[in-house]
Amino acid sequence: MTEKNIGIFGLLSVLTLITALLVFGLLNSDFSFWEDFISKLGAKGEPNAFWFNIIGFVVVGILLFVFGLLYGKLLNDKLLSILLSLFGLGFAFTAIPIDMEFSRTSVSKAHIVAICLGLAFWLFGLSRLGYNQNLKQRIRKRANLTAIILVLSMIGFVFGLWSMPITHRLVFTIVFGWTAITSIELMNKKTSC
Repeated sequence: MTEKNIGIFGLLSVLTLITALLVFGLLNSDFSFWEDFISKLGAKGEPNAFWFNIIGFVVVGILLFVFGLLYGKLLNDKLLSILLSLFGLGFAFTAIPIDMEFSRTSVSKAHIVAICLGLAFWLFGLSRLGYNQNLKQRIRKRANLTAIILVLSMIGFVFGLWSMPITHRLVFTIVFGWTAITSIELMNKKTSC
């Protein structure tokens, strides 16, 4: 598997998510790109929820799983491979439709747990990248900087600097921004693993 092919999986996950958000967000007249959680597009009772969950969460999650598995293999790091692929699985399981009216239902809790576990695995993966002295410095710096920005975006919510939907957008931008940058870098290389 070439680095370019690994990068294609990562970039496809980003492009698929953006496309799903735009298409299903525009199809849902009650969805606000600025104020609603992205999960609302796949929530119980929303129009096209089934298709958004399949494309926006399951397909993207599978692409992230493959990307994480192969990226860890490329860097000869089995633990990284496991952590990033578990992030992909966690993302795929966010397809469990949340109930926006009754957030305390078992289904809604499962959706939130999938998000939290997926994000935790991703942060552990970044930590693994950031402190692996065998990797190039730019890979380590990007991982550390990304983790710091992610944590700061969450701290901003805790201190009331912005709302949870804004934090939600920041987290998605940070996670998929790192994935896009890493994927593009891989696609520009010409070696194989």
